[in-house]
Amino acid sequence: MSLALLMAVGLMTTGWAGSPESANIFKNPGSKQTAEDFKPAPAKMQTNFGTLEFEGGAFPNKASIQKIYDELDLQRATQAYMDFFPALSLYAIVKSQVRDFGFKSSSDIGVTADFMKPSENYLTGNNITVYAFASIDLKVDGPTVVEIPPGMYGNANDAIFKYLTDFGPTGPDKGKGGKYLFLPPGYKGKVPDGYFVIPSAGYRVWAMMRGFGEVGTGKQAVKWFKDRLKVYPLETGPRDNKAVNTSGMGANTLPPEDGSVFAMLNEIIQYEPLDLFSAEQRGRLATLGIERGKPFQPDDRMKKIFNQAAKQGVAMSRAIVYASREPDINYWPDRHWEKMFLHNTEFTRDGYTEIDARTLWHYQAICVSPNLLSTTPGMGTAYLTAFRDKDGAYLLGDKNYRLRVPPNPPVKRFWAVTAYDPLSRSLLDSGGNINIGSMDKPEVNADGSVDIYFGPKAPKGKEKNFIKTDPAKGFFVVFRFYGPLEGYIDKTWKLNDFELVE
Repeated sequence: MSLALLMAVGLMTTGWAGSPESANIFKNPGSKQTAEDFKPAPAKMQTNFGTLEFEGGAFPNKASIQKIYDELDLQRATQAYMDFFPALSLYAIVKSQVRDFGFKSSSDIGVTADFMKPSENYLTGNNITVYAFASIDLKVDGPTVVEIPPGMYGNANDAIFKYLTDFGPTGPDKGKGGKYLFLPPGYKGKVPDGYFVIPSAGYRVWAMMRGFGEVGTGKQAVKWFKDRLKVYPLETGPRDNKAVNTSGMGANTLPPEDGSVFAMLNEIIQYEPLDLFSAEQRGRLATLGIERGKPFQPDDRMKKIFNQAAKQGVAMSRAIVYASREPDINYWPDRHWEKMFLHNTEFTRDGYTEIDARTLWHYQAICVSPNLLSTTPGMGTAYLTAFRDKDGAYLLGDKNYRLRVPPNPPVKRFWAVTAYDPLSRSLLDSGGNINIGSMDKPEVNADGSVDIYFGPKAPKGKEKNFIKTDPAKGFFVVFRFYGPLEGYIDKTWKLNDFELVE
């Protein structure tokens, strides 16, 4: 008898809730069984994809064969949509910057010089800081230098949106600026001195940094970054580049939510190193016709399955983000403010990958850095989301709400709350103000608290503290703590929930 069968026998005799010790077959062999004790699945079975019938007890008939393979391919494609979403998200960004901004090389820089607009659908990007970004391709340029000025905040992620490094005070340059050298996969060449050396497992790298008041806005911000932020191959040294003001250009950086997303996934598999993904991952994709070195030519049947799989992947991702079943998703147990990173920024726990935690972050946000989950007072940032009011109902744009921010928010720099569209997970396009924070100098109550109002129309006299919603759809918010302090980290300071108001 095989080990697997012996373990199965042990499980049958101990029931579903056996302890870890019960799997020790030498201590718990179970009661004696014979071949007659094996209970095979029936020759006719009901499933959620139809009735299946098996000739001779086990041979699937012609109709069942088709149903089974359709469902098998659908399940594998649905999980592929979710499992590869981080890679698709990064690829969608770098593809957008070539397509929508006219980037010609890794040296070109995008700058949200007039802040991010709702027409640019970056996942929960904000419209209160000036971003600068570069799309690096180590397959084209080889070892690549990112030379940053002092005082920058930012990070770089690889082709599967895995954290590589921070820039600035939380990075190895400690806020003094410097030269970061990104090495392509498997690089064996000489590494010169004077660089912060960052090996990458993938060819594509997305580098993002943000500036605050010192960079200015508009043409000043574009020039500031063009003069100070340099990206170039190590072999050639600095080269000509352009800096583009991307504010309001209408870029689409989101992975598709239909079958075309699998063509994008195929492009990633064809381009990136094989070992960026596990043999198991590649094997599952191969069953769907996505395989390195082979053309991707889905027939009509597979196109239909891919379309359905993308929709189901979206549906499951929405449930994970907007209706989490994690018992500790709320930052404060008695509030509806939810974590964006469930436990850590590596999506691991007890030796396994928390795949739902990975979806929780990547379906609604971009970039990964340990300093997005700050536990050091005054350093990094911390983000919380709210999808529901105090009664647990979803936030809807045709209703009116008040959010009372208690006195003395625990931040070293500033705080801000921003409204987002749950469809695109990007800035809400309501035709009005969608962000309020401490830098906006809102009206403050006598006790130091701040009331922020949300709805289709501002309450009379509350215009300065008003965020406009779209009555035709729902919305959610991200509350950002820049430089969170002890009150946030130790949870002694609490945000209130959204309250319905007349």
